[in-house]
Amino acid sequence: MITANALAPLLFLALPTPQADPGPTAEAVHLVRVELDAGGGVARELARLGLDVTHVGARGADGGGAFAEVVVDDAERGLLGGRDWTVSLIIEDLAGYYAERLASGELPRAGTHGGWLSPPFGAGSMGGYYTYNEIVSVVDQIQAAFPTLVAPRTSLGQSIEGRELWLWKVSDNPLLDEGEAEARFDALHHAREPEGMQIALWFMLWLLEGYGSDPVATYLVDERELYFVPCVNPDGYAYNQQTNPGGGGMWRKNRRPNGGLGSYGVDLNRNYPYQWGYDNSGSSNNPLSETYRGQSAASEPEVAAMVAFLAGREFSTALSIHTYSNLWLSPLGYVPSYPANWSEYDEVGGLATEENGYQHGPASIILYEANGTTLDQDHGVHGTLAWSPEIGSSSDGFWPPTSRIIPLAEENLLACTRTALAAGAWVRAANLTALEVGDGDGAFEGGESVAVSVGLRNSGRLASGTLDVTLTTTSPHGEVLLGQETVASLAPFTDGAPAGALLLRIFPGTPAGTALPLVVTVSGGGWSETLTEELIVGGEITLAAFDFEAAGNEGWTVGVPNDASTGTWTRVNPRGTAAQPEDDHTGGGGNTLCWVTGQGSVGGSLGENDVDGGHTTLLSPSFDLTGREGARLEYWRWYSNDTGAAPNADIFEVDLSADGGGSWTNARTVGPTGSDTGGGWIMDTLLIESHVSLTSSVRVRFTVSDLGSGSIVEAAIDDVRLTAPGSGDCPAPVATCVTTPNSVGSGARVASFGSTGVSDGAFTLTAAGLPANQYGIFFFGPNQISVPLGDGTLCVGGGLSRLSVMQADWTGNVQHALDFNAPPATGALLPGTSWLFQFWYRDPGFGTSGFNLSDALEVTLCP
Repeated sequence: MITANALAPLLFLALPTPQADPGPTAEAVHLVRVELDAGGGVARELARLGLDVTHVGARGADGGGAFAEVVVDDAERGLLGGRDWTVSLIIEDLAGYYAERLASGELPRAGTHGGWLSPPFGAGSMGGYYTYNEIVSVVDQIQAAFPTLVAPRTSLGQSIEGRELWLWKVSDNPLLDEGEAEARFDALHHAREPEGMQIALWFMLWLLEGYGSDPVATYLVDERELYFVPCVNPDGYAYNQQTNPGGGGMWRKNRRPNGGLGSYGVDLNRNYPYQWGYDNSGSSNNPLSETYRGQSAASEPEVAAMVAFLAGREFSTALSIHTYSNLWLSPLGYVPSYPANWSEYDEVGGLATEENGYQHGPASIILYEANGTTLDQDHGVHGTLAWSPEIGSSSDGFWPPTSRIIPLAEENLLACTRTALAAGAWVRAANLTALEVGDGDGAFEGGESVAVSVGLRNSGRLASGTLDVTLTTTSPHGEVLLGQETVASLAPFTDGAPAGALLLRIFPGTPAGTALPLVVTVSGGGWSETLTEELIVGGEITLAAFDFEAAGNEGWTVGVPNDASTGTWTRVNPRGTAAQPEDDHTGGGGNTLCWVTGQGSVGGSLGENDVDGGHTTLLSPSFDLTGREGARLEYWRWYSNDTGAAPNADIFEVDLSADGGGSWTNARTVGPTGSDTGGGWIMDTLLIESHVSLTSSVRVRFTVSDLGSGSIVEAAIDDVRLTAPGSGDCPAPVATCVTTPNSVGSGARVASFGSTGVSDGAFTLTAAGLPANQYGIFFFGPNQISVPLGDGTLCVGGGLSRLSVMQADWTGNVQHALDFNAPPATGALLPGTSWLFQFWYRDPGFGTSGFNLSDALEVTLCP
């Protein structure tokens, strides 16, 4: 039973420190790397032996094979050495390595939360990490500061040495059970992984300090019941403090004496009842093993307390936080299989890891099999959507440097937030589509109206209730004619949309190139989300686009200044670190390349080949913007300067030149501090005419500098696009022919965006008003005809060519990029020729034939 604990006066807080046999002196452990075979035999044997596998990595095509990092004592090291395996030593004394790193005198990076605590967040007495007593003290301080939002701590039970497993609840009425969706955040099942505890507390501080000012934090506190157990294994954690007071202790298990064997401890994350002892893969029956599962399920008082706690609540989502490997682990753990509701796990897990970039999937598949785990107990017994994140990279390890405590917490704040959102209803504005309502040429022009459709998605576990969708604009060049629609309740993990479109009018005389901001807000049940897009009057064409997947560099070069000793720009498939992306931004099959500042070795350390001792510059080709009314540069940037001994000391610069590079004007400076300096792919847009003249020799350069001692600086650039308003010298496509009503409305219509210039390579066909999820094809030909066909009219003749089969999305839209130089027919589509495009689609159960056709779009090509 959970019993209330009265809040002791903070200045005289006296926490129990039970005395127990300290057991054996902490033995030195080693970190080794074991090369894995293609057949998986070595990995299976490592799991069968009950060894402490901490990380599994792949070297990539150029490095060959995969490897496992394993923590071993002397006896286990000898065991590995006696086998016909390739084993290499990485760190001789792992605890000593962490202790030395934490004792370097490195100061924690200044953070935005918890600076008022004593000790401040990130300044605990174990190398920046809070001790067990400090955890209790600082969370009691938090509770005292926010008494109406945090309940006084309660005990779930005691550890084997008599320490309390403390619980804190955060909600708008924390002493009441309001029946709101529940989420849980726990940490330190494994005593050597304190970063998980720091992340849980950082999330708690963000919620409370942002309450009343941050709408998302306020919503979560008001509409969720959030439970925090920051230290599940207090005895093991206290033992690490005893052996390594400055941090770095490598004790993992609890402190149960294992009879006369002279060993201590049970792995608490192998002791949960669900599928306990299923096999010996990743879970050992040997008391000497780091993965020893205990004599029976829930034999350990810490686990028994947690099992009772889980059974007494209705957790919808949960995170049990660990370190390390940059992984977001879901069930199943005990067998290599996906859970039956994998689609829900995949959706929420994918959204949670959208910014931190962690690999997401079942623990048994992307790491290793193990039974008796927290996440399988949550999932298998209670139906909770549960994850066990492995925070940080191999360079962070079990005890990341002091300067990494706050960056890792910030890196995972969005993931914690979205996990809590998914516990209840969580409706997102998934997409926004604007369609011209006027002369049918597809361009947004003065005097015309624009129909705005919004696609919604409930990515949460509860139904949403009624939703309001509103459209506003702050532009003086337009007005909202129809600004609000209502959507009925969305069931969990379903899509929806307003029954009708929102409507905007562009005022007559609005100049081409004018940007009209569109703001769509979705609200209901206390939740509100906003999606902002820009509508460009007169249309927009792409002048140049670079995803950097081509065989050559397409005119991009390493320019000046380029005086850095390492980490100069290179176009590669990046190898990820805590400061550098693992994947390019483009994504998709076969897309791997981007420009990055240096490429380290496989498995190399953080900063192995970062920017050091100077500058490195990436220089674009020259662009002719003569006669353009405006031009916009859009690019995706990754920039990290917040790690190392001198964090937040350097900058990333974007400069523009109107004379081919003879002189430069700064258009953007990122850093030395700010939210854009912690990594992650971020899109940026620059209006070129706001900085330089639109000449025939416009260039852009990206310069990254490292001018401070001890800085870790990394950057990457991908998906650069240069656009201009209007359609240039190319005539706008013209809608023609007729459309016939279908099962969802007045009929399907074809439009396009991009450039009709053959050399631009930036033309995309669209079709809207289709039956959702039905199949169809774009086809084209040179002549216009009018022949009844199916339930519609065939408008294209003269020898037809077709594109690939496509499926409409749930909003009834499709789009297809078309390269005029390589159409799916003999020869190229030449400048000066005109072609008609139409869309054929299935529409079963409507009309007489089961298929229909859209109207047609006449496209005249220019150079």
